[in-house]
Amino acid sequence: MAIQARRRPGPESQLGVIRFLRETYDELRKVVWPTPQELYRFTLVVIVTVVVIAAFIGAVDAGLQALTAKFIYSSVTKAH
Repeated sequence: MAIQARRRPGPESQLGVIRFLRETYDELRKVVWPTPQELYRFTLVVIVTVVVIAAFIGAVDAGLQALTAKFIYSSVTKAH
């Protein structure tokens, strides 16, 4: 089996990085950025959604905790 030498990053790889950064910059210039009012509204939507989902998960967790405390843990403590 022959030993292969590692390729050094030459000018073509550096040009690849520069090309990538240039194309990324060009694509970012095409983006339609939200206005401050849209950004505020979208932020409120996200916060309200997170609060609603957190409340739902908390309610389900509390309900499951109450059910397990009533049916599972009560039978364990009565057995002893």
